[in-house]
Amino acid sequence: MNRIATVADLEAIIGRPLDAVTRKQIDALDEGCRRVLAAAPLAGFGYRDADGKSRTTVVGGRPGFAAVDSPRRISLTPPAGEPPPVAGSGASFVFLLPGVGEVLRLNGSVAGIGERLTVDVREAYVHCARAVGRSGLWAAPRAAPTGATRAADGPLADPRVAAFLAATPFLIVSSVDAGGGGDSSPRGDNPGFLRVLDGRTLALPDRRGNKRADTFHNLLEDERLSAVALVPGRLEVLRLSGTARLTDDPQLLRTMALGTQVPHAALLFTVSEAGVVPSPAVESARPWDRSRHVDLTAVPDLNALATIHLAANAPRGVTGRLLRLIARRLDRYPRLTRRLMAALFSRQLRSEGYGAVPGTPAAPGRPVRVAEVIRETADATTLVLDSVDGAPFDFLPGQFFTLVLTIGGRTVRRAYSASSVPGSGRLTLTVKRTVDGYASAHVHDGVRPGDELRLLGPSGSFRVARPPKELVLLAAGSGITPMMSIVRATLAGTADTRITLFYGNRTEADIIFHAALTDLARAHPDRLRVHHVLSRPTPRWNGRRGRLDRQTVRDALAALAPGDEAHFYSCGPAGMSAGVRDVLDELGVPADRRHEETFAGAPLPAGDGAEQTMTVGDLGTVTVAAGQTLLEAGLDAALPMPYSCTVGSCGECRVRLRDGEVTMAEPNCLSPRERAGGYILTCVARPRTGTTVEIDG
Repeated sequence: MNRIATVADLEAIIGRPLDAVTRKQIDALDEGCRRVLAAAPLAGFGYRDADGKSRTTVVGGRPGFAAVDSPRRISLTPPAGEPPPVAGSGASFVFLLPGVGEVLRLNGSVAGIGERLTVDVREAYVHCARAVGRSGLWAAPRAAPTGATRAADGPLADPRVAAFLAATPFLIVSSVDAGGGGDSSPRGDNPGFLRVLDGRTLALPDRRGNKRADTFHNLLEDERLSAVALVPGRLEVLRLSGTARLTDDPQLLRTMALGTQVPHAALLFTVSEAGVVPSPAVESARPWDRSRHVDLTAVPDLNALATIHLAANAPRGVTGRLLRLIARRLDRYPRLTRRLMAALFSRQLRSEGYGAVPGTPAAPGRPVRVAEVIRETADATTLVLDSVDGAPFDFLPGQFFTLVLTIGGRTVRRAYSASSVPGSGRLTLTVKRTVDGYASAHVHDGVRPGDELRLLGPSGSFRVARPPKELVLLAAGSGITPMMSIVRATLAGTADTRITLFYGNRTEADIIFHAALTDLARAHPDRLRVHHVLSRPTPRWNGRRGRLDRQTVRDALAALAPGDEAHFYSCGPAGMSAGVRDVLDELGVPADRRHEETFAGAPLPAGDGAEQTMTVGDLGTVTVAAGQTLLEAGLDAALPMPYSCTVGSCGECRVRLRDGEVTMAEPNCLSPRERAGGYILTCVARPRTGTTVEIDG
């Protein structure tokens, strides 16, 4: 293959670094750089060990892991279990900010090695968002391309290495120049961009736009190279070491074209060592969890920071004054700067053949607008939602929807039952504030008319498809919400169904829909009877007293004497539901005439109390901490896990268990046929062993 062997050969292809590019580097950490290091939880770290081997790993685990001891010195805990760098040798870093495209590169030399690794800063500069943006590093994980190349032998023939290479969109490569100065550089592209030529050789395309080419210049002086690769969602990394050379062989470059865009050069990496290893830094930092992405108000806009650095190094005169003015303006309006740069960068990537910038996927569900917020009681609020797209809300009475809420920069989903009649362009969801309820507190305190939310659903098997001749409804607290939809829809229909509702609360003030139920009972005296049961009534209360427990339900149904065709629906806390089940068992009510929903899922099984792993198709392998559900672990790693209710009632999180053992909370909504087919619900499943699951569709 054609070999690029001289600086002249290299610059004939990629040109010389522009003066504006080299002027962006500084030799001491300013306030902007210090803020970046205070927020960065991870960095790629490149160095040479005592044997002269090039090594690249990931360090960190928490924001501020790299302390700024002075403008020209940083310190950090050295990576555990790694051969240490040599004092006085080159050290290089790529500091990553989860959720941000730009990175901060820092090069220096090892000043001291002990409990802390100290590094003297030689240069620092902002690297543009091209590598992170091309790779979609902070986006939801993507499936690896099918038909990945498998080598017959050599370090790249390891199946785990081959699978990781096929999936990775991002790596950091480390090199050293003839004087021992280190450099680490980010590279990003579509998954599978690292081309396996044989069991020992990788080809890495160099797309147009590489303004510095530090790696290439270093390789002309010292061919030793190392790299670390990451895959979104995975807690392990791929580490590579060996030697490399440069080529502009047209036949090879054409095989790595992106659309019509052919790379102008490639790096041929002869790999001597390759291994997929756990990364304590990645596992601790959890960069794939979007709730862990950096607070943009806590860090400077890195494009503005780069302009500030350029202005600081600009020559005196009109150009320098203009750059300093631009830098001050950009720094003053970081939000506007970020939006403008994101738009420009998205256009640039599309021109390169990438399409839009890979980023956070579009929010799920349909958009809705809050038309009204009704305070039903001190602890219960009804959201009246309008359809933004004009489509009606179609569902069956009794079903629930899932609100997708953004709270403090974190996306959460919570299932709430509809209390309105199906088929309208307006939907009502009633939410009761719960103790330590993160989402319910937000709904009560933070949602206002005019707010736009997103909605998933409908979901749930607790529903009335065709009203029977008689309905017996038993509810407690906010369990009235699906019952209200059933009552309203049934009374509005043509069927002559008789409804009896037993509704338990603590006090009169706690009765949700009190006035509405009274009005409906008065309007339909022959079809609806409402019996309230209060556990802490006032002395003036003339209705039933006590809890809606087993004995109360037994007495109430004995007095009612429901017919043989009556259907029974219960919704409330676990204790009430258990009592209703016992009484219906005593009465011999068949399963097809009894329907149950609880506020929360059944108590989750404990698993085996040990940390396990979960592999999700070809998206990645994640750690499931002791006590976590499979869904929680997958979401923490930003894997695109399907889910909605989180309590085992809707089936949206259903996956097929391909390997391993889990325990699931019972009862749940899986049918016998689904269980026999190997399906589980990740929201109520905890692993007993390492597991492999497959997401359908």
